[in-house]
Amino acid sequence: MPDLRRRILPFVCAGLILVAFGPVAAENAASAKSPAAHAPMSNPVIAVVDVQRILDESLAAKSVQKQLENQRSKFQTEIEKEENNLRQAEQDLNKAHDQLTPDAYSDREQQLRQSFLAVERHVQARRKVLDQTFSDSMNAVRASLLGIVNDVAHEHGANLMLIKQQVLWTDKALDVTDEVLARLNAKLPQVTVKMAPEEKEQGAE
Repeated sequence: MPDLRRRILPFVCAGLILVAFGPVAAENAASAKSPAAHAPMSNPVIAVVDVQRILDESLAAKSVQKQLENQRSKFQTEIEKEENNLRQAEQDLNKAHDQLTPDAYSDREQQLRQSFLAVERHVQARRKVLDQTFSDSMNAVRASLLGIVNDVAHEHGANLMLIKQQVLWTDKALDVTDEVLARLNAKLPQVTVKMAPEEKEQGAE
């Protein structure tokens, strides 16, 4: 499985790219009839956050990664056991080839083939479950992160938040990563991963 932390970034980037946090100036009721009479746009006040660092170091993201790695390891052990049993059954069938009638051998061979296919479908379904569980768990991290970024931006008087990875250079005074990371760790030190249900095969009881 690819590094879970590297897969976390797109979920957060989608919600943080060039997010404007400042209030939008409202039109005066008296000037509502005049489309050209808008309040002047305020000068941008910019802050920068290092999303990659937060996703590498945050307690919440690490807890998601650890729990999913444990789930993956347990599943891998289960699959290896099933595969070993099937290989042994295949060897036993080959040894019994001369003692079985052609029809009996064909029936057992077909059953074994179906068993291999069932394991393959199980692997695919479980991978899908792990992917969905990861996505659901990271939604909680993303929601908390966005809320904290919004609060920090308002407190610093910022109306534009940029991702550090997309900025060529920035003054350290604009970087609020430490503050965001500390608040995220305090607010959400851990996410309890809940495994998504495994979809049943069509037609399965």
